[in-house]
Amino acid sequence: MSNEAAVTAADIARLAGVGRAAVSNWRRRYEDFPAPVGGTPNSPLFTLAEVERWLRDQGKLQAVSPWERLWQLLEAHRGDQEPADELAAIGAFLLRRSDGDPVAPALLKEVATLANEHGPVVTAEALWERFVQANARWMAVTSPDMARLIADLVGLSNGTVLDPACGAGTLLAAVAGRTGGPVHCVGQEIDPGLAALAEVRLALRGVHVEIKAADSLLHDAYHGRLVDAVVCDPPVGERQWGHEELLHDERWEYGIPPRMESELAWVQHALAHVKPGGLVAMLMPPSVAARRSGRRIRAELLRRGALRAVMALPGPVHLWIMRRPAQPADPQMLVLEATTLEWDEAAARAIVAWREFDAPDRTAEDEPGVSRLIPVLDLLGEEVDLTPARNLPISSAPDTAEKLLAKHRELGIRLSGLAPLLPTLDWTGRGQQHRVMITVAELMKTGALALYNSDAPATPSGDAVPLLDLSDVVADRPASRRISRDLAASAVRVQPGDVVMPTAGQKLVARVVNDTGAVLGRGLCLLRPNPDVLDPWFLAGFLNGSANSRQAGTHLSAAARLDVRRCEVPRMPLADQRGYAAVFSALGTFATAVGRAGALAEQVIQATVDGLVDGLVTPERN
Repeated sequence: MSNEAAVTAADIARLAGVGRAAVSNWRRRYEDFPAPVGGTPNSPLFTLAEVERWLRDQGKLQAVSPWERLWQLLEAHRGDQEPADELAAIGAFLLRRSDGDPVAPALLKEVATLANEHGPVVTAEALWERFVQANARWMAVTSPDMARLIADLVGLSNGTVLDPACGAGTLLAAVAGRTGGPVHCVGQEIDPGLAALAEVRLALRGVHVEIKAADSLLHDAYHGRLVDAVVCDPPVGERQWGHEELLHDERWEYGIPPRMESELAWVQHALAHVKPGGLVAMLMPPSVAARRSGRRIRAELLRRGALRAVMALPGPVHLWIMRRPAQPADPQMLVLEATTLEWDEAAARAIVAWREFDAPDRTAEDEPGVSRLIPVLDLLGEEVDLTPARNLPISSAPDTAEKLLAKHRELGIRLSGLAPLLPTLDWTGRGQQHRVMITVAELMKTGALALYNSDAPATPSGDAVPLLDLSDVVADRPASRRISRDLAASAVRVQPGDVVMPTAGQKLVARVVNDTGAVLGRGLCLLRPNPDVLDPWFLAGFLNGSANSRQAGTHLSAAARLDVRRCEVPRMPLADQRGYAAVFSALGTFATAVGRAGALAEQVIQATVDGLVDGLVTPERN
C-alpha cells in the first residue's frame, strides 16, 4: 500500500454522514467506487484522496473535522508503530523535545498547523479522544466524568498524587487540573506507550510529572515513597498478577490477597504509598464488596479504620474511599447507593455525602434509600458484605408522622398549581385556515436562520466552561457538565434564543435554551433564528410536532438520524408567530411543573406505603 492516507469503510461512513451499510451498498452499486488499496476482504482500506473525490462528485461528501483528517493521516503514516507510541511522539514534538520517536514530516506539518490554530493541548487531546474511540473494544478508559468526581472527592490542591495504574494519565490530569494548584503527579503504567503518552499529556498542561513504565505490583518503581493522595482505576479480574512471587510482600498489611482478588492487592499497594491521614480513591468492580475470598481483608480494613466509604455509582461501579489510619479507628463508615440515578445527580450526592461525612463536626445524616452512616461493627458479620444496597435502610418513610404530613401538603400545593399553568386556547375552530409551509432548509437559504452542528470532543475534560449535552436537552435542563477552556475555544457556543435538538433518535426534541456561552455537545445541533423574522418559541413548538419527527427521520444507519432541514413550519408574520410562541412557552412551563410534581408524587407514595408498613401512620378511623 502507498504512503497516502487510507480510510476504512467506517471512516468513509463518517465522511458522508451515513451508516456502514450504505458504504457497502455503494461499493456494489457504483462501478466507479474507489478500489481497495490494502487491508483484508472483510476490512478493506481505500485511499482517502480517491474516496473524497468520489464522494464530492456524487454530492455525498460532508465537511470532515480537521481532527478526523489528522487521525486518518496518523493511521496512514505510522506504519508498524503502535498508535500510543505515535501519539507520544507527536506530544514530544508539541513540547519541542528532540527525544521523541521520528514522525512523518507530512503528519508533523498538519499537527503544527492545527497546534498553531487551536493550541498544543487541544490538538493532543483531540488525537487522544480519537485514539480512545478507535480502541474502545479492547481498552478500558476512565471516563472524564468519573475522573472529575474522583478529583473532587480527593480535593487535593497541592502536594503529590500517585496513580499506580495511570494509563494515559486521565485521573492524574483531573486531579492536577481541579484547582490549577502546584500538584506534583507521579504515575506508573505497565504499557510503555501509554506511560509515555501520559507523561506528554500532563507536561503539555504544565504539570510537574513523573511517570515510570513497569508493573506496579511486581516492580514497584516508588518503593518506600509516600504521597499525599492515591487515585487509581486498576485492572480487574487479573489472575497472573504475581500472587506467588509476592506471597510475603511487606505491602500486605491487611492480609495476603487471594489469587482471585487482585483488586485487594491494588488496594493495599495504594495504602502502602499514602501518608498517614492521606486519601486513596479507587474504582472497584461491585463483586469485590462481597466475594467470600476477600472477607478477611475487608474486615481488617474496617477494623483498622482504613476503609471510609463504599459508593455504588452508575455503570455500575463501586468507588472505595480509604484513608491510611493516623488515629484511633472511626466507628462508622459511609455507604452510598446511586446506581439508578442519572450521572450528574449521582456525582452530586456522592460529593455532598462524603464532605458531610468527612467534616470535623460530621454533619452527615442518613438519606433513606441513598446513603447511610453504618457502624463498622454491623458490617463485621460472617460475610463482611460491603455492598451499599444491602446495607441501606429498607424503609423510605421519614422518622416522624409530621414530616410525612408535610410531604403530603407539599404535593397537594404542587398539584393544585398545575391547572392554572395550562394556556387558554380558542376551541371554536374559527381560526383554522390553510397554511403555507416552508422547510428549515428553505429558511436557511433566505437567511431566516442558521444551522450549526457540534464539533465538541466526544470525551471532554476540564471544568471551566459549561457543556450542554444530549441528556440535558432531553431532560430540558441547563448545562450540567463542563469542558476545559482550551477545548471550548473552537467549539460552537450556545446563545439565548437558540433552538437545540438531537441529531439522532426516534423523535425530534427541540428546546429553546438560555445557556449563554455553553458549548454545544456531541450529538446535538442548533438553529439560530433571525429574531427580526422568526420567533424561537414558534420555531421550536412546530418542530416538536409529531409530523416533523416523521419528516426528520432517516434510516441510513442502525441508529436513526434526524435531519432537521427536512422539517416544516408555517409561513407567518412575526406578530402572529408570537401568539403561538406564548402558548408553546406556557406548555413548556406546564410540562416542567408536571414532571417535578410527578417525581415528588412518586417519593410521597413510597414513603406513605413504608409509613403504613412501619406503623408510623395508620388508616383514618371512621
